Amino acid sequence: MPRTAILYARSGRRDNLDEQVRELQEWCDRAGVVPVSTVAEVAIGLRASRRCRQVLADVVAGLADLVVIRDVSRLSEDVAQLEQIISEYWSRLAISRDDRHW
Repeated sequence: MPRTAILYARSGRRDNLDEQVRELQEWCDRAGVVPVSTVAEVAIGLRASRRCRQVLADVVAGLADLVVIRDVSRLSEDVAQLEQIISEYWSRLAISRDDRHW
């Protein structure tokens, strides 16, 4: 049974979101991962957004196996918060720019 994923894209610009989502979908195709939903938001700021935290909670709740992101800065630009997120969700993150499952 293939792994499932929620795709999460975040940018300060709408046109960049479309590119990110396309990249995440292509990564899933290459990795054999089935996207079950996509969350794309225009957001500026250092801290993880409510939608980002909800995506992570949805994966923990079993709605998908992974959160697929373009790079870790999509989760948060606050270094302490980013370290906490990576530590807590390590096995549930996949980074499309790296082609590795975390």
